Amino acid sequence: MKTKKLWMILLAFLLMGGTVSAQLRFGIRGEVGINKPSFTKDVYSVENMNDFKVGPTLEFMLPVVDFGIEGSVLYSNEKMNIKTVNDQGIKTVAEDISNHSIDVPVNLKYKIGLISPVKIFLAAGPYANFWLAGDDFKSEVFMDKVEAKKFQAGVNLGAGLEVINHVAVGFNYRMKLTDDYSVYEPAFEDIFNQKDGFWSITATLFF
Repeated sequence: MKTKKLWMILLAFLLMGGTVSAQLRFGIRGEVGINKPSFTKDVYSVENMNDFKVGPTLEFMLPVVDFGIEGSVLYSNEKMNIKTVNDQGIKTVAEDISNHSIDVPVNLKYKIGLISPVKIFLAAGPYANFWLAGDDFKSEVFMDKVEAKKFQAGVNLGAGLEVINHVAVGFNYRMKLTDDYSVYEPAFEDIFNQKDGFWSITATLFF
């Protein structure tokens, strides 16, 4: 009798383990910026160009409640144009900067079932960004006065649709909590460290 109970308990644990493991999924995520925040002050204008991110993602959802966590490690390429503005308001490109970094977002995630096989998902959480490399400023105006920070952080808010349990498409809003650049000239602080949010489209393929 005791042996039978032990086997039943073992079977229950195995079934639980199978259920939990089934909620752990690996995928590939891509993200493309859709807005280009810009800021103009005095004779300079900074325009953030559309950026893109791509890399692996891991999702763990608790059984039944459809609540869990998703973390990604994404290669990020961000581009920025710096323009001079003359008296007539005509802008001329003075610098074209491209930065490369590793982006690590970690989001709490909640799913709501619609008509099978479609679900709505909501996501929110912090991100950390680690700078890898980037273009040097060539103009003497900015050289040695502006330097990309090696670490950035902020918050992501997102939502979207998941279809047939393998494809998730949505949008993401990113709010910065730190500066992008170390600025050693006070006149440049506002144009390089603007806090406008970034909108992007996200797509994930789960395996």
